Amino acid sequence: MVRSWGMLSALFPQFSFLGHQRCSIFQPRVDRQGSRTLGWKTQPHLGLKKNVHSKSRSWAELTLFLIASIAVAETPREGDYYKMITLPVPSEIALEVGGMDWLDAEKNRLLICTRRGDVWLVDNPYADAPRLANGDGDVNADTKQVITYKRFARGLHEPLGLLRHKDGIYIAQRAELTRLQDTNGDDRADVFKTVCDQWETSGNYHEYAFGPKLDGKGFMWVTLNRSFGGEPEGRAHWRGWAVKIDPQGKMYPVCPGLRSPAGLGANVAGDMFYTENQGDWVAACRLSHLKTGSFQGNPFSLRSCDHPESPLKNPGNPPNGVNLEEAVKRMPSLMLPAVWFPYPRMGRSSSDVVYDDADGKFGPFKHQIFVGDQSTSIIIRIFLEQVDGEYQGACFPFREGFQCGVMRMCLGKDGSMFVGQTNRGWGSRGGKPYGLQRLVWTGKTPFEIHEMRATADGFELTFTRPVDLKTAGDVKSYSMKCWTYNHHSGYGCRPINTHNLSVKSAMVNSDGRSVRLIVDGLAIAYVHELRLPGVRDRDGNPLLHLEAYYTLNRIPQYALTVP
Repeated sequence: MVRSWGMLSALFPQFSFLGHQRCSIFQPRVDRQGSRTLGWKTQPHLGLKKNVHSKSRSWAELTLFLIASIAVAETPREGDYYKMITLPVPSEIALEVGGMDWLDAEKNRLLICTRRGDVWLVDNPYADAPRLANGDGDVNADTKQVITYKRFARGLHEPLGLLRHKDGIYIAQRAELTRLQDTNGDDRADVFKTVCDQWETSGNYHEYAFGPKLDGKGFMWVTLNRSFGGEPEGRAHWRGWAVKIDPQGKMYPVCPGLRSPAGLGANVAGDMFYTENQGDWVAACRLSHLKTGSFQGNPFSLRSCDHPESPLKNPGNPPNGVNLEEAVKRMPSLMLPAVWFPYPRMGRSSSDVVYDDADGKFGPFKHQIFVGDQSTSIIIRIFLEQVDGEYQGACFPFREGFQCGVMRMCLGKDGSMFVGQTNRGWGSRGGKPYGLQRLVWTGKTPFEIHEMRATADGFELTFTRPVDLKTAGDVKSYSMKCWTYNHHSGYGCRPINTHNLSVKSAMVNSDGRSVRLIVDGLAIAYVHELRLPGVRDRDGNPLLHLEAYYTLNRIPQYALTVP
């Protein structure tokens, strides 16, 4: 494989290759899924010297074609690093995924609950080329590749989460947390037991319950959607709250202010986070820390602050129509998100939260968080850090091109990620009504920003591969801008106070994998967008994804040092 223009010059000394890291005579258009098209555009000043004799033109054009082909072949694609395997679904099953986990501790048998109230058991989910059995339409299926579906349970009330824990399978239905058990080993649940039903429901169509997820202290967490519309059915306590449930089934309200909290999950420290969907009082989708006694921003749920079990006294109505920094000054209990997801690039309907505990089997992002999106059918990656005891961090594109909306994810025994999908109710990219796919790391490490940390005067970046010292140390390789949002009662918010930032210097660390950026104009409660079109690795390859978005709620009072 030709890795640089210098190597091309050595191979073809009769030509002068004046371009940068990629051939620009052919203009390749490659999306991140790997679809490619080529457009011919002659640019002599970027390719051959103008004094090529006409008698050599045909040979020169052939050479240019070969060079362009090499350039296209080297264009990084998400599929080069994380391939998708689609698991077929029998035509009679509407697999509108609401939750996923493993039936067994060895992670061989996959359980999936659906919004229609079924729980399905999927066997042989790790097949490399999965097929259905003969009776399901594939008469030539290799038995080693056959996957099967068996109904484990039915009749549940719109379950939107599933967790295997110790003695059973736990599912959040609309009105309760339920434990399912198979006591006779026939792969069918025969015991359904109410664990907790202490949250209220009014019958409103939008009173979803998401979860459960387990934190680091053994509590099961559930997030409760707020009611929508005029509430003709009446009002119910704890709508728009996060709650946790102890092993004895007692519920503890944690914090109000949630709107449509479709995903939740713990980080490596066991702290719990949830994803919020853009809407009233929510400027854009986001990841937020569920901190006891905090207020997450939507006032609908504050009515339950007067309940004797509330951990928070009613703070009153939040400020309406002011920017985020001012809103927090006026209402200190208002919790700023750990990470904003810029709309629509980083999603429109955030879903599940999963952290990478695969110990390197899923690539170089150990202990980082992945978040799905039900509308744009993507998964994004999150890096978190704590500054002054509070979480903040950056989000990055990770993988797109799923067959429909990403709703739930779970990691398998080999480190691959199973992705359960549905487009029900909201629609999604991809064209399928539901689906199940598996994301497998190919063993190749993508060139990506691995971490983005805030400093007193900028950011420190670490990369997954050693960088090219010249391009990574050139401020022209970077561009930055920032913006904030209004906290208001309207549906979503366009970025406000958007302005460019100046990258003053870029210093490459002696380890060759980290770069310290000095940036003028850092702003509290702003999203800081970083683009790196000029940065290359040591082999001259560009980043797989060229952008990052850091939510800066606090500026550290120290600067990282670079030897």
